[in-house]
Amino acid sequence: MKEKIKTIVAFAVLGIITAVSLILNAGDKSTDVYPDEDTEIRLYGEAHGSKVYYDIEFELWRDCYDKGYRNLFVELPYFSAEFLNIWMHESDDEFLNLFFDEIRGTQSGNEYYREFFKRIKEECPETVFYGTDVGHQYDTTGPRLLQYLEDHGMKDSEVYSLTEENIRQGEIFSEENSQTGISEYRESCMTSNFIDAYERCGGGKIMGIYGSFHTELSDPWVMINRLREQYGDIFSSVKLSSLAFDENGHKPYDLGFCLTGLIFLIMLIAPNLIWAKKQPEGYAAEAAKENKVLLILERIGETLMTVILVIFPAFNPHVRMLPEGLYFKWTIMIWIAAIVLMIFYECYWIRYFRSKRTLKDMYSSFAGFPVAGASLPVIAAFLLGLYSGNLIMIAVSIILGIGHIGIHLMHKKAIEAN
Repeated sequence: MKEKIKTIVAFAVLGIITAVSLILNAGDKSTDVYPDEDTEIRLYGEAHGSKVYYDIEFELWRDCYDKGYRNLFVELPYFSAEFLNIWMHESDDEFLNLFFDEIRGTQSGNEYYREFFKRIKEECPETVFYGTDVGHQYDTTGPRLLQYLEDHGMKDSEVYSLTEENIRQGEIFSEENSQTGISEYRESCMTSNFIDAYERCGGGKIMGIYGSFHTELSDPWVMINRLREQYGDIFSSVKLSSLAFDENGHKPYDLGFCLTGLIFLIMLIAPNLIWAKKQPEGYAAEAAKENKVLLILERIGETLMTVILVIFPAFNPHVRMLPEGLYFKWTIMIWIAAIVLMIFYECYWIRYFRSKRTLKDMYSSFAGFPVAGASLPVIAAFLLGLYSGNLIMIAVSIILGIGHIGIHLMHKKAIEAN
Protein backbone atom coordinates (compact mmCIF):
# COMPACT_ATOMS: atom_id res chain seq x y z
CA MET A 1 0.00 0.00 0.00
CA LYS A 2 2.84 2.37 0.86
CA GLU A 3 4.41 1.85 -2.57
CA LYS A 4 1.06 2.47 -4.29
CA ILE A 5 0.64 5.76 -2.44
CA LYS A 6 4.14 6.81 -3.49
CA THR A 7 3.31 5.94 -7.09
CA ILE A 8 0.05 7.89 -7.00
CA VAL A 9 1.82 10.92 -5.52
CA ALA A 10 4.68 10.72 -8.06
CA PHE A 11 2.40 10.60 -11.09
CA ALA A 12 0.05 13.20 -9.58
CA VAL A 13 2.92 15.65 -9.11
CA LEU A 14 4.15 15.01 -12.64
CA GLY A 15 0.64 15.44 -14.01
CA ILE A 16 0.12 18.69 -12.12
CA ILE A 17 3.42 20.13 -13.35
CA THR A 18 2.55 19.23 -16.93
CA ALA A 19 -1.00 20.59 -16.69
CA VAL A 20 0.07 23.82 -15.00
CA SER A 21 2.78 24.47 -17.60
CA LEU A 22 0.34 23.93 -20.47
CA ILE A 23 -2.33 26.11 -18.85
CA LEU A 24 0.14 28.92 -18.12
CA ASN A 25 1.52 28.69 -21.64
CA ALA A 26 -1.98 28.90 -23.13
CA GLY A 27 -2.83 31.84 -20.90
CA ASP A 28 0.40 33.69 -21.63
CA LYS A 29 -0.90 34.97 -24.95
CA SER A 30 0.98 37.81 -26.57
CA THR A 31 -0.89 40.93 -27.61
CA ASP A 32 1.15 40.93 -30.83
CA VAL A 33 -0.84 41.32 -34.04
CA TYR A 34 1.21 40.20 -37.03
CA PRO A 35 0.88 41.91 -40.43
CA ASP A 36 -0.86 40.41 -43.41
CA GLU A 37 -1.47 41.58 -46.97
CA ASP A 38 -4.18 44.03 -45.87
CA THR A 39 -2.06 45.72 -43.22
CA GLU A 40 -1.42 49.38 -44.00
CA ILE A 41 0.62 50.40 -40.96
CA ARG A 42 3.22 47.98 -39.61
CA LEU A 43 4.46 48.96 -36.17
CA TYR A 44 7.28 47.27 -34.27
CA GLY A 45 8.06 47.80 -30.60
CA GLU A 46 11.67 47.78 -29.40
CA ALA A 47 13.80 48.26 -26.34
CA HIS A 48 16.07 51.14 -27.32
CA GLY A 49 19.79 50.63 -27.79
CA SER A 50 19.84 46.90 -28.59
CA LYS A 51 21.90 45.61 -31.51
CA VAL A 52 19.71 42.50 -31.60
CA TYR A 53 16.67 44.65 -32.33
CA TYR A 54 18.40 47.02 -34.77
CA ASP A 55 19.49 44.02 -36.85
CA ILE A 56 15.94 42.67 -36.94
CA GLU A 57 14.53 46.13 -37.72
CA PHE A 58 16.83 46.53 -40.66
CA GLU A 59 15.81 43.16 -42.12
CA LEU A 60 12.15 44.04 -41.61
CA TRP A 61 12.58 47.40 -43.31
CA ARG A 62 14.60 45.95 -46.20
CA ASP A 63 11.82 43.42 -46.77
CA CYS A 64 9.23 46.23 -46.75
CA TYR A 65 11.47 48.37 -48.99
CA ASP A 66 11.72 45.55 -51.52
CA LYS A 67 7.92 45.44 -51.54
CA GLY A 68 7.72 49.12 -52.43
CA TYR A 69 7.58 50.80 -49.02
CA ARG A 70 9.49 54.07 -48.77
CA ASN A 71 8.18 55.81 -45.64
CA LEU A 72 9.74 54.75 -42.34
CA PHE A 73 8.23 56.26 -39.18
CA VAL A 74 10.61 56.47 -36.22
CA GLU A 75 10.48 57.49 -32.58
CA LEU A 76 12.48 60.64 -33.17
CA PRO A 77 11.58 64.33 -33.14
CA TYR A 78 10.37 65.75 -36.44
CA PHE A 79 13.50 67.87 -36.84
CA SER A 80 15.86 64.91 -36.17
CA ALA A 81 14.21 62.89 -38.93
CA GLU A 82 14.46 65.85 -41.28
CA PHE A 83 18.21 66.06 -40.72
CA LEU A 84 18.44 62.33 -41.45
CA ASN A 85 16.58 62.92 -44.71
CA ILE A 86 19.05 65.65 -45.64
CA TRP A 87 21.94 63.33 -44.74
CA MET A 88 20.52 60.61 -47.00
CA HIS A 89 21.36 62.83 -49.99
CA GLU A 90 24.78 63.97 -48.78
CA SER A 91 28.08 62.39 -49.78
CA ASP A 92 29.51 62.44 -46.25
CA ASP A 93 28.31 61.72 -42.69
CA GLU A 94 28.52 65.26 -41.27
CA PHE A 95 24.81 65.51 -40.49
CA LEU A 96 24.68 61.97 -39.11
CA ASN A 97 27.64 62.67 -36.84
CA LEU A 98 26.05 65.88 -35.55
CA PHE A 99 22.82 64.00 -34.85
CA PHE A 100 24.64 61.40 -32.79
CA ASP A 101 26.65 64.04 -30.98
CA GLU A 102 23.37 65.56 -29.84
CA ILE A 103 21.80 62.30 -28.64
CA ARG A 104 24.95 61.10 -26.88
CA GLY A 105 24.07 59.76 -23.43
CA THR A 106 20.59 58.58 -24.44
CA GLN A 107 19.65 54.93 -24.91
CA SER A 108 19.82 55.34 -28.68
CA GLY A 109 23.12 57.20 -28.74
CA ASN A 110 25.27 54.21 -29.69
CA GLU A 111 27.17 52.76 -32.63
CA TYR A 112 24.53 50.09 -33.25
CA TYR A 113 21.91 52.73 -34.01
CA ARG A 114 24.38 54.62 -36.21
CA GLU A 115 25.10 51.43 -38.15
CA PHE A 116 21.36 50.88 -38.58
CA PHE A 117 21.01 54.21 -40.41
CA LYS A 118 24.14 53.71 -42.47
CA ARG A 119 22.88 50.34 -43.68
CA ILE A 120 19.60 51.96 -44.68
CA LYS A 121 21.45 54.64 -46.65
CA GLU A 122 23.53 52.03 -48.43
CA GLU A 123 20.84 49.44 -49.19
CA CYS A 124 17.56 51.37 -49.06
CA PRO A 125 18.58 54.80 -50.39
CA GLU A 126 15.07 56.07 -51.21
CA THR A 127 13.94 55.75 -47.59
CA VAL A 128 12.16 58.81 -46.16
CA PHE A 129 12.16 59.17 -42.37
CA TYR A 130 9.20 60.59 -40.48
CA GLY A 131 9.85 61.58 -36.88
CA THR A 132 6.71 61.75 -34.77
CA ASP A 133 8.02 62.13 -31.22
CA VAL A 134 8.08 65.33 -29.18
CA GLY A 135 11.14 67.53 -29.67
CA HIS A 136 13.53 66.02 -27.14
CA GLN A 137 16.56 67.90 -28.50
CA TYR A 138 14.61 71.18 -28.52
CA ASP A 139 17.68 73.18 -27.53
CA THR A 140 20.21 71.58 -29.90
CA THR A 141 19.00 69.75 -33.02
CA GLY A 142 15.80 71.81 -33.30
CA PRO A 143 17.48 75.24 -33.42
CA ARG A 144 20.17 73.83 -35.69
CA LEU A 145 17.55 72.81 -38.26
CA LEU A 146 15.90 76.25 -38.01
CA GLN A 147 19.25 77.86 -38.73
CA TYR A 148 19.85 75.48 -41.63
CA LEU A 149 16.46 76.40 -43.12
CA GLU A 150 17.10 80.10 -42.69
CA ASP A 151 20.48 79.76 -44.39
CA HIS A 152 18.77 78.07 -47.33
CA GLY A 153 15.93 80.60 -47.63
CA MET A 154 13.27 78.26 -46.20
CA LYS A 155 12.07 80.26 -43.21
CA ASP A 156 8.54 80.42 -44.64
CA SER A 157 8.39 76.69 -45.40
CA GLU A 158 6.20 74.03 -43.81
CA VAL A 159 9.33 72.33 -42.52
CA TYR A 160 10.21 75.48 -40.55
CA SER A 161 6.78 75.79 -38.93
CA LEU A 162 6.67 72.06 -38.09
CA THR A 163 10.10 72.33 -36.53
CA GLU A 164 8.98 75.26 -34.38
CA GLU A 165 5.93 73.29 -33.23
CA ASN A 166 8.07 70.25 -32.46
CA ILE A 167 10.46 72.41 -30.41
CA ARG A 168 7.49 73.77 -28.46
CA GLN A 169 6.33 70.19 -27.72
CA GLY A 170 9.78 69.30 -26.45
CA GLU A 171 9.89 72.30 -24.15
CA ILE A 172 6.48 71.48 -22.64
CA PHE A 173 7.41 67.84 -22.18
CA SER A 174 10.71 68.83 -20.57
CA GLU A 175 8.85 70.98 -18.06
CA GLU A 176 6.90 67.91 -16.96
CA ASN A 177 10.23 66.46 -15.79
CA SER A 178 9.10 62.91 -16.61
CA GLN A 179 11.98 60.62 -15.64
CA THR A 180 10.37 57.57 -17.24
CA GLY A 181 9.37 59.22 -20.53
CA ILE A 182 5.78 58.12 -19.89
CA SER A 183 3.41 61.03 -20.27
CA GLU A 184 -0.19 61.60 -21.29
CA TYR A 185 0.94 64.75 -23.08
CA ARG A 186 3.67 62.90 -24.97
CA GLU A 187 1.29 60.14 -26.14
CA SER A 188 -1.14 62.79 -27.33
CA CYS A 189 1.59 64.63 -29.26
CA MET A 190 2.97 61.42 -30.74
CA THR A 191 -0.53 60.53 -31.93
CA SER A 192 -1.24 63.89 -33.54
CA ASN A 193 2.26 64.02 -35.05
CA PHE A 194 1.78 60.54 -36.49
CA ILE A 195 -1.57 61.45 -38.02
CA ASP A 196 -0.12 64.61 -39.52
CA ALA A 197 2.91 62.76 -40.90
CA TYR A 198 0.76 59.98 -42.32
CA GLU A 199 -1.34 62.52 -44.18
CA ARG A 200 1.74 64.37 -45.46
CA CYS A 201 3.25 61.17 -46.86
CA GLY A 202 0.02 60.36 -48.65
CA GLY A 203 -1.05 57.44 -46.49
CA GLY A 204 -0.66 53.93 -47.84
CA LYS A 205 1.67 51.27 -46.53
CA ILE A 206 4.28 52.40 -44.01
CA MET A 207 6.44 50.84 -41.32
CA GLY A 208 7.12 52.34 -37.91
CA ILE A 209 9.65 51.63 -35.15
CA TYR A 210 8.86 52.78 -31.61
CA GLY A 211 9.50 51.84 -28.03
CA SER A 212 7.31 48.84 -27.21
CA PHE A 213 5.42 50.91 -24.62
CA HIS A 214 3.94 53.08 -27.38
CA THR A 215 2.85 50.06 -29.47
CA GLU A 216 1.32 47.94 -26.69
CA LEU A 217 -2.23 47.07 -27.71
CA SER A 218 -3.27 46.23 -24.16
CA ASP A 219 -2.78 49.82 -22.93
CA PRO A 220 -5.76 51.90 -24.14
CA TRP A 221 -4.17 55.34 -23.67
CA VAL A 222 -0.89 54.82 -25.56
CA MET A 223 -0.17 55.99 -29.10
CA ILE A 224 -1.21 52.93 -31.06
CA ASN A 225 -4.64 52.64 -29.50
CA ARG A 226 -5.28 56.34 -30.01
CA LEU A 227 -4.34 55.85 -33.65
CA ARG A 228 -6.72 52.92 -33.96
CA GLU A 229 -9.53 55.26 -32.95
CA GLN A 230 -8.57 57.38 -35.95
CA TYR A 231 -7.84 54.71 -38.56
CA GLY A 232 -9.46 51.51 -37.34
CA ASP A 233 -7.85 48.08 -37.67
CA ILE A 234 -5.31 48.78 -40.40
CA PHE A 235 -2.43 48.21 -37.94
CA SER A 236 -0.14 45.40 -36.99
CA SER A 237 1.85 45.66 -33.81
CA VAL A 238 4.65 43.22 -32.99
CA LYS A 239 7.17 43.39 -30.16
CA LEU A 240 10.69 42.79 -31.41
CA SER A 241 11.29 40.68 -28.32
CA SER A 242 8.75 38.22 -29.74
CA LEU A 243 10.60 38.10 -33.06
CA ALA A 244 14.00 37.84 -31.38
CA PHE A 245 12.82 35.02 -29.12
CA ASP A 246 11.34 33.08 -32.03
CA GLU A 247 14.38 33.79 -34.21
CA ASN A 248 16.55 31.11 -32.58
CA GLY A 249 13.73 28.74 -31.82
CA HIS A 250 13.38 25.41 -33.61
CA LYS A 251 10.18 24.02 -35.06
CA PRO A 252 9.28 20.50 -33.87
CA TYR A 253 10.65 18.75 -36.94
CA ASP A 254 13.64 20.93 -37.85
CA LEU A 255 16.68 18.73 -38.31
CA GLY A 256 20.01 19.44 -36.63
CA PHE A 257 22.09 18.51 -33.63
CA CYS A 258 20.40 18.19 -30.23
CA LEU A 259 22.62 18.60 -27.18
CA THR A 260 19.82 17.65 -24.80
CA GLY A 261 19.31 14.41 -26.72
CA LEU A 262 23.01 13.59 -26.60
CA ILE A 263 23.06 14.11 -22.83
CA PHE A 264 19.99 11.87 -22.53
CA LEU A 265 21.73 9.14 -24.52
CA ILE A 266 24.86 9.34 -22.37
CA MET A 267 22.73 9.15 -19.22
CA LEU A 268 20.95 6.12 -20.69
CA ILE A 269 23.91 4.22 -22.06
CA ALA A 270 26.59 4.79 -19.40
CA PRO A 271 24.93 2.90 -16.51
CA ASN A 272 23.78 0.13 -18.85
CA LEU A 273 27.36 -0.44 -20.02
CA ILE A 274 28.42 -0.84 -16.41
CA TRP A 275 25.46 -3.15 -15.73
CA ALA A 276 26.27 -5.33 -18.76
CA LYS A 277 29.65 -6.30 -17.25
CA LYS A 278 28.00 -7.85 -14.22
CA GLN A 279 24.37 -8.79 -14.70
CA PRO A 280 22.35 -9.96 -11.69
CA GLU A 281 22.16 -13.67 -11.02
CA GLY A 282 19.22 -15.28 -12.80
CA TYR A 283 18.79 -12.51 -15.36
CA ALA A 284 19.68 -14.67 -18.37
CA ALA A 285 17.05 -17.23 -17.41
CA GLU A 286 14.39 -14.56 -17.03
CA ALA A 287 15.41 -12.87 -20.29
CA ALA A 288 14.86 -16.12 -22.18
CA LYS A 289 11.20 -16.02 -21.15
CA GLU A 290 10.55 -12.49 -22.50
CA ASN A 291 7.47 -11.94 -24.62
CA LYS A 292 8.59 -11.78 -28.26
CA VAL A 293 6.13 -9.03 -29.23
CA LEU A 294 7.22 -6.85 -26.34
CA LEU A 295 10.85 -7.56 -27.19
CA ILE A 296 10.34 -6.47 -30.81
CA LEU A 297 8.62 -3.26 -29.66
CA GLU A 298 11.46 -2.61 -27.21
CA ARG A 299 14.13 -3.05 -29.88
CA ILE A 300 12.27 -0.85 -32.38
CA GLY A 301 11.75 1.80 -29.73
CA GLU A 302 15.39 1.75 -28.62
CA THR A 303 16.70 2.01 -32.18
CA LEU A 304 14.41 4.87 -33.17
CA MET A 305 14.93 6.67 -29.87
CA THR A 306 18.71 6.60 -30.28
CA VAL A 307 18.42 8.39 -33.63
CA ILE A 308 15.57 10.76 -32.79
CA LEU A 309 17.14 12.12 -29.63
CA VAL A 310 20.08 13.66 -31.48
CA ILE A 311 18.49 14.92 -34.73
CA PHE A 312 15.72 17.20 -33.46
CA PRO A 313 17.11 20.39 -31.82
CA ALA A 314 13.58 21.29 -30.69
CA PHE A 315 14.29 19.09 -27.64
CA ASN A 316 16.79 21.70 -26.45
CA PRO A 317 15.47 24.28 -23.96
CA HIS A 318 14.32 27.43 -25.76
CA VAL A 319 15.43 30.26 -23.46
CA ARG A 320 16.92 33.59 -24.47
CA MET A 321 18.24 36.63 -22.63
CA LEU A 322 16.96 39.82 -24.26
CA PRO A 323 17.23 43.47 -23.20
CA GLU A 324 13.93 43.21 -21.34
CA GLY A 325 15.02 40.11 -19.44
CA LEU A 326 14.91 36.31 -19.69
CA TYR A 327 12.41 34.98 -22.21
CA PHE A 328 10.96 31.46 -22.18
CA LYS A 329 7.70 29.60 -22.60
CA TRP A 330 6.02 28.03 -19.59
CA THR A 331 6.37 24.64 -21.22
CA ILE A 332 10.00 24.82 -20.08
CA MET A 333 8.61 23.28 -16.88
CA ILE A 334 7.96 20.09 -18.85
CA TRP A 335 11.56 20.08 -20.09
CA ILE A 336 12.82 20.57 -16.54
CA ALA A 337 10.59 17.70 -15.36
CA ALA A 338 12.15 15.46 -18.03
CA ILE A 339 15.64 16.38 -16.83
CA VAL A 340 14.68 15.70 -13.22
CA LEU A 341 13.38 12.24 -14.18
CA MET A 342 16.69 11.47 -15.88
CA ILE A 343 18.52 12.56 -12.73
CA PHE A 344 16.25 10.20 -10.79
CA TYR A 345 17.23 7.54 -13.32
CA GLU A 346 20.91 8.04 -12.53
CA CYS A 347 20.14 7.96 -8.80
CA TYR A 348 18.27 4.70 -9.32
CA TRP A 349 21.34 3.17 -10.92
CA ILE A 350 23.63 4.48 -8.17
CA ARG A 351 21.39 2.83 -5.60
CA TYR A 352 21.38 -0.37 -7.64
CA PHE A 353 25.18 -0.49 -7.97
CA ARG A 354 25.54 0.04 -4.22
CA SER A 355 23.04 -2.77 -3.48
CA LYS A 356 23.51 -6.53 -3.68
CA ARG A 357 22.52 -6.24 -7.38
CA THR A 358 19.77 -8.83 -7.28
CA LEU A 359 16.86 -9.04 -9.72
CA LYS A 360 14.65 -7.54 -7.02
CA ASP A 361 16.99 -4.55 -6.80
CA MET A 362 17.00 -4.19 -10.56
CA TYR A 363 13.21 -4.05 -10.92
CA SER A 364 12.60 -1.84 -7.90
CA SER A 365 10.82 1.51 -7.76
CA PHE A 366 12.46 4.88 -7.27
CA ALA A 367 10.84 8.15 -6.12
CA GLY A 368 7.45 6.47 -6.51
CA PHE A 369 7.98 5.36 -10.11
CA PRO A 370 7.61 1.56 -10.50
CA VAL A 371 10.29 -0.41 -12.39
CA ALA A 372 12.29 2.82 -12.43
CA GLY A 373 14.98 1.45 -14.72
CA ALA A 374 12.43 1.35 -17.53
CA SER A 375 9.72 3.87 -16.60
CA LEU A 376 11.89 6.89 -15.79
CA PRO A 377 13.67 7.25 -19.18
CA VAL A 378 10.52 6.40 -21.13
CA ILE A 379 8.46 9.04 -19.32
CA ALA A 380 11.31 11.54 -19.68
CA ALA A 381 11.41 10.93 -23.43
CA PHE A 382 7.63 11.31 -23.65
CA LEU A 383 7.91 14.67 -21.85
CA LEU A 384 10.58 15.82 -24.32
CA GLY A 385 8.18 15.04 -27.13
CA LEU A 386 5.40 16.92 -25.36
CA TYR A 387 7.66 19.91 -24.68
CA SER A 388 8.80 20.17 -28.29
CA GLY A 389 5.48 19.24 -29.88
CA ASN A 390 7.27 16.44 -31.72
CA LEU A 391 4.71 13.68 -32.36
CA ILE A 392 7.42 11.33 -33.62
CA MET A 393 9.10 11.36 -30.21
CA ILE A 394 5.77 10.90 -28.45
CA ALA A 395 4.91 7.91 -30.65
CA VAL A 396 8.35 6.31 -30.28
CA SER A 397 8.33 6.76 -26.50
CA ILE A 398 4.95 5.01 -26.36
CA ILE A 399 6.27 2.12 -28.47
CA LEU A 400 9.37 1.87 -26.30
CA GLY A 401 7.26 2.14 -23.17
CA ILE A 402 4.98 -0.72 -24.16
CA GLY A 403 7.95 -2.98 -24.89
CA HIS A 404 10.50 -1.89 -22.29
CA ILE A 405 8.20 -1.23 -19.34
CA GLY A 406 6.08 -4.26 -20.28
CA ILE A 407 9.10 -6.56 -20.12
CA HIS A 408 10.25 -5.11 -16.80
CA LEU A 409 6.80 -5.53 -15.29
CA MET A 410 6.72 -9.17 -16.42
CA HIS A 411 10.13 -9.81 -14.82
CA LYS A 412 9.04 -8.12 -11.61
CA LYS A 413 5.84 -10.17 -11.47
CA ALA A 414 7.80 -13.39 -12.00
CA ILE A 415 10.27 -12.49 -9.25
CA GLU A 416 7.48 -11.67 -6.79
CA ALA A 417 5.74 -14.95 -7.66
CA ASN A 418 8.91 -16.84 -6.72
